[in-house]
Amino acid sequence: MTEEATDAPAAAKEASAPAVEEKAADTSLEKKFRTIPGEEILRHTRPSFMAFAGYYVLAMVMMGLHWLFFNDNLAGLLTSEDSSGFAKLLFTFLANDVTFMGIMLALTWFNRMLNINTSNRWLTFWLLLASIAPLLVVLDNWLTAIVGDSYPSIGTDGGLLPEYNHLIAGAFFSGMLVLLTAYYQRSFHYAVTSDAVIFDHRFLLVRGHRRILFEKISEVGVERSMLGTMLGFATISLLTDSGIGLTQETRGVAAVAPAPEAVQTNEDDTNAEKAGKSVVRRLLGLMTYQRTVTTASPDPKICFFNVRGWQDTEELLNELHMRHSQSSQLSELKAALTQD
Repeated sequence: MTEEATDAPAAAKEASAPAVEEKAADTSLEKKFRTIPGEEILRHTRPSFMAFAGYYVLAMVMMGLHWLFFNDNLAGLLTSEDSSGFAKLLFTFLANDVTFMGIMLALTWFNRMLNINTSNRWLTFWLLLASIAPLLVVLDNWLTAIVGDSYPSIGTDGGLLPEYNHLIAGAFFSGMLVLLTAYYQRSFHYAVTSDAVIFDHRFLLVRGHRRILFEKISEVGVERSMLGTMLGFATISLLTDSGIGLTQETRGVAAVAPAPEAVQTNEDDTNAEKAGKSVVRRLLGLMTYQRTVTTASPDPKICFFNVRGWQDTEELLNELHMRHSQSSQLSELKAALTQD
């Protein structure tokens, strides 16, 4: 009797420990999502680990460019006696830090202009930082060469800074990009409550919080990429009557327009010249034609971006959306009046 009485409180304490931890976790989620009294969190999720796979691909591309400009074996192969003149010219091209910066800046610009999920501001800033990093060494060498003419004691064999090591720099910028991407993926947190859908975003010093009531939702859409189909995640977009979840996208082929005077007709032009300039203007208008379309925005801040278990989340959203819709409320009112 004594042993049983002694073990009973310990067993009760162990049984209550998970409940206390679960309650603490629920309280933390309620505080994070700023739920109102009586509101229950039914489901919460984050983007999949591979939701931002494009970021990892970009890190590999950046590391590959750094390796290409560092590889000593490639340099030895290109500068060997058996190598062709083109190979030696290629080595001279790859051995230039200015060339490296130009290629990295082109990659930064191209990634920004693609207007995909890797075209955000912080990633553009990181690519730009990696692009101009060798500029310090280049400026140091130039400054040393200029000063060396006036002060021979300084010399012109090299600058004050060590030579830029592309392998170390590539490992640093690419590795940090992978870590930042993992942190960026964890910065998004989505919740489905009994009253609304909540999107929370906390990345570095950036904070974002959006709450959408179910009666404001007009459509629930699902989009699965090829990678998402293979790995089992999808993006769930919510569209509202106020335009949340929609974006305007310009599509078309832009061309560089010639100078206005090149296609502008003058009084001195002959009929043939006027006709030729008219054809040029029409061709130019055809080449630069663009149209603006409205599409669903896969913005991680306002959608369930590449989440796992998307079937259960979609089913829950549709159920709650139907429950809070006007048609459902009218049906319930009609049923109540019929019973009376």
